[in-house]
Amino acid sequence: MAGRPDALFTDPRWDTFGLFREAYLALDSRIEGDLARAGAPERAITDLIFRLARTPGHALRPGVITRALSTTTTRTTRIIDQAEAVGLVERRADPADRRAFQVALTDAGLQAARSYGQVALESAQRHLHDRLTEKQTKTLEDLLRRLRD
Repeated sequence: MAGRPDALFTDPRWDTFGLFREAYLALDSRIEGDLARAGAPERAITDLIFRLARTPGHALRPGVITRALSTTTTRTTRIIDQAEAVGLVERRADPADRRAFQVALTDAGLQAARSYGQVALESAQRHLHDRLTEKQTKTLEDLLRRLRD
């Protein structure tokens, strides 16, 4: 068997999955590198502040954040703690349920989200949007929404 590929790994579905994963990792690495060069905080914190900045009212419950960031409850708590320690977010009572709390951007957090968001958007433009036509971008968005949902 030496030298012959395992039949499992000659399945053409690997090409689709592998290309999807490799494309995501390459784009993510490039955008992350641009953010790091701009002095952005660690990726988990920028993901948090970008998500909150894109939310009406700039606040979400931790469970929603956990799902949005595709992480665990424990990891979400750590990210929130780290972002809170540097003044980017704050915990506050949820107006819909005072027994619960929301995580909200502070003014400094919104300013950081805007600053680093500009860097991320320019990077995404260079590494993604400039390489696709408008029609291809729309098709990609439709496909990604379908996969996500």
